[in-house]
Amino acid sequence: MTPRNPQTLTGRTFLLLQGPQSGFFRVLAEKLVRAGAAVHKVHFCGGDAALWGLKKAYWYTGDLYRWIGWVGNLYRKLAVTDVCVYGDWRPLHWEAVRLAKIHGIRIWVFEEGYLRSRFSTLEEGGVNGRSSLPKSPAAIHALARNLTERTTAGITNTMPGKVWRAVLHHTGNVLLWPVFRRYRTHRPMTIGHELLGILPRYLTRKSRWARDAQTLAAFNEVSSPYYFFPLQLNTDSQIQLYSPYVRMTEAIADVMTSFAEKAPAASRLLIKNHPLDNGFIQYGRFIAAMAAELGVAERVTFVESGVTADLMAKCRAVVVVNSTVGLAALELAKPVYCLGNAVYNLVGLTASRPFCELDDFWAAPAAPDASLFADFKKVVETYASVRGNFYSPRGMLAAAADAAERFAGEPREEGAR
Repeated sequence: MTPRNPQTLTGRTFLLLQGPQSGFFRVLAEKLVRAGAAVHKVHFCGGDAALWGLKKAYWYTGDLYRWIGWVGNLYRKLAVTDVCVYGDWRPLHWEAVRLAKIHGIRIWVFEEGYLRSRFSTLEEGGVNGRSSLPKSPAAIHALARNLTERTTAGITNTMPGKVWRAVLHHTGNVLLWPVFRRYRTHRPMTIGHELLGILPRYLTRKSRWARDAQTLAAFNEVSSPYYFFPLQLNTDSQIQLYSPYVRMTEAIADVMTSFAEKAPAASRLLIKNHPLDNGFIQYGRFIAAMAAELGVAERVTFVESGVTADLMAKCRAVVVVNSTVGLAALELAKPVYCLGNAVYNLVGLTASRPFCELDDFWAAPAAPDASLFADFKKVVETYASVRGNFYSPRGMLAAAADAAERFAGEPREEGAR
């Protein structure tokens, strides 16, 4: 059974909560209405209203405590059959999702793609650590038996489009703050606070890139093997919810300590910062101090920039917490050690506890099973992804069309998970 069933959505009532910082939920609503569904939208903040436009919507202006009864009453009043959210862990979403399950409402969760950059994530029930994707190789092979890889030709993402929509979102938040003054974002910092870190990094980006280019040129002149460790955002929900760490520095300390004690003596460790890091944590200083104390200062290199695929191309193996870089590494047939809970953390694809300790991985990293990865990709494309993105016009139309097809399918049987 595939979820791509050309049915209409007549008789279904969709409630859209908070979407990405783009017009995607507006495009999705138009597609669902054309397919026969009733669609309603809830705004949590001025940014939601700005991106939705002048179309009718429910404005929630209360606090967390009123929200629970408010959304429960809305489910009953509208006879909601389906709820769509962007990120099932956000404040207000978390409670709405749990109430929806009690009401028998189907829950659809969007997020940035597991398989980037031409796919976006859409799963029923939950994503990431709450994904319903199979966790055993046998189940993956069985589910992929009649599936084929899906084409994404012509679908691209555009950073300028993403930036101006983010500006529109934050402008709406400022202008409508008196109305939505009780709203609290899922982010730990306000946009004003983040800009205090982001703007200096933006203004110094060329000098940092030049310094990194020199560092990498010197790094590449050495022929000894190296491991690659990409950092994630300290505020990433993947770190906060689906890893053993609270802060990214904890993961860095674990990896560097294990590397210093157990990695082959001639090997090196290349650590790369996340491109969207706001600069408040000085990772370079932290890593340099750790490396000096561990006696591996000459073997550890940190860079702020660089093309990730290029940095991985010649590495011996990749260590991640649960970054999507892990999937890119598997695509390159690189051995991957996963410290956290990730959808691709499967026996045969990655190494992880309790089956393998990081201390043991350095000496004998194993490449992923190629056939398992090929089947895993097909399963993710079919059951956990939509083609397209949330920011470019063509990408939004493609994602909305695929989502509508998914919505029309029957719920997956529990045993298929």
